Amino acid sequence: MHNSKIVSLLQDLGAYLFDGAWSWSRHKAPPFFRRLAGVADRLGDTRHPAIAVARARLEGAPVLRIDADETRVEEAPQGVWVRGWIWVEQHALDSGDAKQEAKLRSALAELPQQRRVIYLAHCVEGLTYPAIATRLDLDVAEVQRELAAALLALSLALDET
Repeated sequence: MHNSKIVSLLQDLGAYLFDGAWSWSRHKAPPFFRRLAGVADRLGDTRHPAIAVARARLEGAPVLRIDADETRVEEAPQGVWVRGWIWVEQHALDSGDAKQEAKLRSALAELPQQRRVIYLAHCVEGLTYPAIATRLDLDVAEVQRELAAALLALSLALDET
């Protein structure tokens, strides 16, 4: 049984003994039950071992962080997910978005009309390929080709410096 499961079991047992069926106060409980509560409290303060490993791996990393008080993990068959933070510089937020939006608008305006209509119908309106094909009286394959061409053109425009 993993430490976190033991802690949970001891905490549940302690809650049952002190707050539930027997309703003892901690100082009036028999010594065994007081020791049990003490062990549960101490074990409850420990972190999952994966958190220490993750912190060691990230020590000195300028863009990643795991909070000192982090206790939550998600266990998976191949390992453990530890929550963390990724640093994003303010200048990346300030300048990049406006420039990218302007590039996207310009590239969208330069698309051939049918390609632009298909792109907007799919990406903005959320229409399916068959719905767009019906609306524009095209084959589904043609809608797919036009959308692929639009995405390629927009991607190339956004990648330009």
